[in-house]
Amino acid sequence: MDLKKTFDNICSMHGSIGAIMVRENGDVVRGSGSLREDQEGQMLAIIMRDAARLVSLVDPKTTTITRVTISRQSGVSIVATPHQGHIFGVKLGNR
Repeated sequence: MDLKKTFDNICSMHGSIGAIMVRENGDVVRGSGSLREDQEGQMLAIIMRDAARLVSLVDPKTTTITRVTISRQSGVSIVATPHQGHIFGVKLGNR
């Protein structure tokens, strides 16, 4: 599976608020979509990093896209896949 191509496909999905690629240390590599402000991107990066840790605990050898759903007032889906020192993810809008 080509994770970068998958990430780019996710970025182009209808309803995407923002997509982001983050290093495992939390640095944002690149973002796309319409993240409204830097703080939103940073918060998403933190959530993604935590979600990726959960994914890696379940399956340390994973190279597939794994969807982790974190619910507060509304459902937020994070695609978290640790891969070559990066985490790929997207936040989807409510439908």
